[in-house]
Amino acid sequence: MHTNTKMKRLVLHSVLILLFNFAVAQKNPSHFKSEIDFGNGTAFSTFLDVTIAKDQFTITSPKNADVRIFGGKAKLGRMLGKSPKKGIIITISGQQKNDSLFGDSNIPMVGKLKFKGIIKDETLSAALLNEDGIAIGTIRGISSTENKIDYSYLYPMLLKTVQDNIYSPAALQTQAWKKFENDIKKLSTTAHDDIEMYFGFNILAQQLPFSHLSLTIAQEATDNEETAITPKSVVFEEKNSTTAYLQIKNFSNSTPELAATLPQIVANPNYKNLIIDLRNNPGGGIEAAFEFAKHITDSDMEVGYFLTNKLQYTGYQPELFKTLPELQPKGTKDFTDELKASPGVKLIFKKPTNPVFTGNIYVLTNGKTGSTCEPIVYALKNSKRATIVGEKTAGAMLAASPFVVSGKYMLILPIADFYTYDGIRLDRVGVNPDIEVKSEEALNKVLEIITGGKS
Repeated sequence: MHTNTKMKRLVLHSVLILLFNFAVAQKNPSHFKSEIDFGNGTAFSTFLDVTIAKDQFTITSPKNADVRIFGGKAKLGRMLGKSPKKGIIITISGQQKNDSLFGDSNIPMVGKLKFKGIIKDETLSAALLNEDGIAIGTIRGISSTENKIDYSYLYPMLLKTVQDNIYSPAALQTQAWKKFENDIKKLSTTAHDDIEMYFGFNILAQQLPFSHLSLTIAQEATDNEETAITPKSVVFEEKNSTTAYLQIKNFSNSTPELAATLPQIVANPNYKNLIIDLRNNPGGGIEAAFEFAKHITDSDMEVGYFLTNKLQYTGYQPELFKTLPELQPKGTKDFTDELKASPGVKLIFKKPTNPVFTGNIYVLTNGKTGSTCEPIVYALKNSKRATIVGEKTAGAMLAASPFVVSGKYMLILPIADFYTYDGIRLDRVGVNPDIEVKSEEALNKVLEIITGGKS
């Protein structure tokens, strides 16, 4: 009898502890409808689950995101280690100190960052810091029972935007496109948040037979938002007394740096060799390409033809293409506006009036050398103006432009096809180097050529 009474008391005590813990949990919300904001209008809506135990915390985005994106293929992806554990795209973990949370985050869009946050009054507030301790993003969440965003309205709008603006309606008649349509339609009903919608769309688009179709999440920044610091796009080094090295990281915002650096190289009579490093350069705008070309071309250089959906053509038609107007745009916007309003244009780098580099030119390339880089690489190779060293380029050469679909959801899509002046369509093909070596060996290979094998 005494034993039974003692047992009942123990059970009652355990039940009371469970009830107490449950009550505490109700006062500490663990599911937050959140915005991860990287500034300049880039803000991802998601849902974050917070778990705190023994002063350690873990914050995760929705589980099984890979299943919602890839369906049955997700299991294979996990087995091969190509999908995140449990299909969780964002993971943040660390230590709780009083009311504050300190830890590390792994966010695929930006990589690994430091995390500093607090949960108070049913809200989650945090800063994302780079290795220098500078805040590059914020997280704001509010306790919520919601766990899914409805994207079903977005699918027909995405589809219509592509149909109205793609460089050729024929591009949408392939089996690959039909499959993509079905996959995106399904994704719009299964995706839980912006992260899944963003990654799902862009990963699926990589399987299409054309490049430059991507979903972006960005809206107009407010006036009081700080302007992001733009990192350097051009790196200049002197490899030896006769060799200049110029790394161009992109053609998006490199125009001023190219305008300042290239004339210095040209003006130095000691430089007999110029190494131009375009490895990992994804491309960019036409303005920087023209700035670059005017310092290395000593005659007119035909680049190729940009063709829009206002031109009726099938494959390479040189007689038709030669009737297109020649364009010397002042900037990328002028170029894009012209493409949107015309059947197409013919692009030529005209012989410059300024001094140009007359020595040996070597261009380094790899599988991430894309877009604007590729017609430049092709023209320099075919004109024998440069020796191309490294790997085949990306094969991502179409002219693209952004279109607002709805609110912060935008599509970047190809509005013009491209053929080289001699009829090669570079998209999904790329440019082969003159000397093929692994990307990481390309620079040393060129230096070896320059020095005749002498170290």
